Amino acid sequence: MAGDWLNLWREKTGRSTPADLDLVAAVQIGIATEHLHPRFVEKATGLPCVPAERTWVHPEHEWMVAHPDFLTWEGDTDTGEPDTLVEAKFTGGFQTDADLAQRYHWQVQHQLVVTGLDRAMLSILRPTGHALVRVPRREADCGRLMETLNAFWWHVANDVEPGDPLPAEAPAYETRRVVDMARHNRFAALAAELVDRRAAALAVREAEAALKALMPADARIAFVAGDEPGRGLYLARDREGRLSLRYGAPPRRALDTAEPWRPATADPSPDPSLDAVLSGGWGEGRDERY
Repeated sequence: MAGDWLNLWREKTGRSTPADLDLVAAVQIGIATEHLHPRFVEKATGLPCVPAERTWVHPEHEWMVAHPDFLTWEGDTDTGEPDTLVEAKFTGGFQTDADLAQRYHWQVQHQLVVTGLDRAMLSILRPTGHALVRVPRREADCGRLMETLNAFWWHVANDVEPGDPLPAEAPAYETRRVVDMARHNRFAALAAELVDRRAAALAVREAEAALKALMPADARIAFVAGDEPGRGLYLARDREGRLSLRYGAPPRRALDTAEPWRPATADPSPDPSLDAVLSGGWGEGRDERY
């Protein structure tokens, strides 16, 4: 919990206007995708998720307001009034669910204080999927939050310019451990072997990627038999067009219809020049400007 008290105080006392967020991409994407969250929440919980559709005001401090995104129910029934806040967030970054819950902890606690509810859900929508993180009300944090907000509002009510408060860390939501495995002999030995062979492993990955790039577009299987049994490999393309690399000989029924590869034009050398690659139809150049 931290903040730019001075700029916020200037806004609250009419000395400045709030920042214009109309062209802040992250904010606008969040607004544009907000309506999608109820669908994902309902799928995950089996309970309705409804728009909040009102502004809450704290019963004792009229300057404390909250604008929840959605409301839902906890448990297995949706009878009675909704008892759970749903805060909708969109992210395209690499933060984990636990990181985001920690980032928005104080915002969610503020909403729980104002509404009087005891639980919330953080609905996290990404381009790759959706996640729900349950955030309970923490009375100690709510008390600390109230002290901080009262201190700030004193500056507003008395028109006294504030300084910034000391930041208060949000609790960690990550429950998985970080473990030093140096004392596990087998783990440490395998790790050392992998580090020693990293260059060879990277070379294998690069060779696999290059082989797949050379797979003829109309081929179901492309192979090299190898000079000795077990030395060959082949690429196979499935019905969806996905390529897989396998070691050994291809299936016998595939060998029955195998034909030798022939280039569209004269075969360039094993290490062709750029001109030879382009003229041989192996690729095409692009003129791109950044």
